[in-house]
Amino acid sequence: MTSLPIVWGEGASMTSIVSGEASPAPIYAHWQQQHDMTAVDSFAGLENSDTDLILLAQPPAMDPADIAAVDAWVRAGGKAIILTDPMLVWHTEFPIGDRRRPLTSGLLSPLLGHWGLELLAPDGDGAGGVELEFPDARISTVGIGTFKAAAEREDSHADCAFSAGNVMARCSVGKGAVIIVADADFLNDALWSNETGDDTGDARDLTDSLIADLQK
Repeated sequence: MTSLPIVWGEGASMTSIVSGEASPAPIYAHWQQQHDMTAVDSFAGLENSDTDLILLAQPPAMDPADIAAVDAWVRAGGKAIILTDPMLVWHTEFPIGDRRRPLTSGLLSPLLGHWGLELLAPDGDGAGGVELEFPDARISTVGIGTFKAAAEREDSHADCAFSAGNVMARCSVGKGAVIIVADADFLNDALWSNETGDDTGDARDLTDSLIADLQK
């Protein structure tokens, strides 16, 4: 589930999709090559599906029923990767208020708070472009956020471990597990050093490593 223009590209229409003029972003094309993947607008019926892993990449505002479905599914043993950006810097031609515009700030506070987490926006020094080192990848991004333990933790909170710099959290939630990253801009191929757009680079490597980690 995503608000980012990665499934068919920004401004895609049914006509452009059918005609083949629209195409997925490089990162989404990579995921399609590696996995049997389906973009969804709702998680209704998730508990009865054969889904192995769900990916929330700066999702649109989610219905409370969908948030509850994700939480219940993970607690029952599901796996999830969540990319939630508190300050998305993603060029778009759509004006503020247009539903096709990528979500500027992640709206998953109800779910994160339920798991005992709080997402923080970057301060002035952290709002610009940065390169982040992970064990299996280095990503270029901008405006990355951080996580901290919520001041008031609910009885149903998760057990979370934070990465260096608190930009990532790996949490055990009931019988399931989630990896949450405080950024989604790194999926934007406009930020990749390879200007040809032929390679997804470390954005691919990072998401591959997160998926592999959850499948261990």
